[in-house]
Amino acid sequence: MDRGTILEGVREVFAGELKIHDLTEDTHLLRDLKLDSIQQLTLVVELENRFRVAFGDGDETSIEKVGDVVDLLERRLSGS
Repeated sequence: MDRGTILEGVREVFAGELKIHDLTEDTHLLRDLKLDSIQQLTLVVELENRFRVAFGDGDETSIEKVGDVVDLLERRLSGS
């Protein structure tokens, strides 16, 4: 799956679950979107379901922006 397709899927999850639109890869999850812990958990579950991947312990430490989410999904989808 290419990066553009992954980004579009991430956008769909944000729009569908949290009614957040107009995301770019530079959108900061906490500072720009002000996501609380419940919203963050919802996103994790929905992204795992949408892309049929499982995030591991410690994955959250590298995620600050939407682009970081796309990077992580690229790694998971490639089997890394």
